[in-house]
Amino acid sequence: MHVVCASPPFTSQCLKYVEKTAPRAVFTTGKGASAVGLTAAVHKDPMTGEYTLEGGALVLADQGTCLIDEFDKMNDQDRTSIHEAMEQQSISISKAGIVTSLQARCSVIAAANPIGGRYDPQKSFSDNVALTDPILQRFDVLCVLQDTVDPVNDERLAQFVIKSHGRSHPKKHLAAMLARANGEKVEEEADVDPDIIPQDIIKKCVLVCARARVCGVRQAHMAAVSQVHHVRPPPPASVQQLPHQEDL
Repeated sequence: MHVVCASPPFTSQCLKYVEKTAPRAVFTTGKGASAVGLTAAVHKDPMTGEYTLEGGALVLADQGTCLIDEFDKMNDQDRTSIHEAMEQQSISISKAGIVTSLQARCSVIAAANPIGGRYDPQKSFSDNVALTDPILQRFDVLCVLQDTVDPVNDERLAQFVIKSHGRSHPKKHLAAMLARANGEKVEEEADVDPDIIPQDIIKKCVLVCARARVCGVRQAHMAAVSQVHHVRPPPPASVQQLPHQEDL
């Protein structure tokens, strides 16, 4: 399943969270990624003179997730190179005498910024994001995250950002270390909300669900095969299968 998100710039944090949660994930950006970096590259060894094939982000994310940030900043030619990988789950290579096909069985999660920095609900998805219809048709889910104006949520977000920067400030850690060295009691702030599920537990749940899904797919496949063999009638008897008169 391929997903594209159109939202303000904070979508990068969502992709980073998915990168740390998914069992296998490769993160890249649209500005720093090219067609070769996403698919595969052919390099010539200066010592032996032989050509070697190196996989790109989609190949490295096989049976995992490929995260592409700033998807709308990519060139159209580079964006076209991933059409085959998104549709056929493979990448065909024909360079420097190397003709092969690489597996790219991965889900693509892309993040794109709306035109003008704000999503207009009065317009369609393609009008808000600078993406062509051929690439949008290869995504299964078109997700929109709107930054609505809410004073309460804005205040909570500002407090969270200030506390995060305050906890990670080096002077605060130095002051706490000096206070502990002097035998003073330092109050520890709760870094994690008890209502929020820890990320390591979510990662374990994803692994368990993925394994259960594989077992379920295999069982369903075997049940379907046995059902086909049970329902399918036997083939009609041919001339070679008819018994001879001597055998009667």
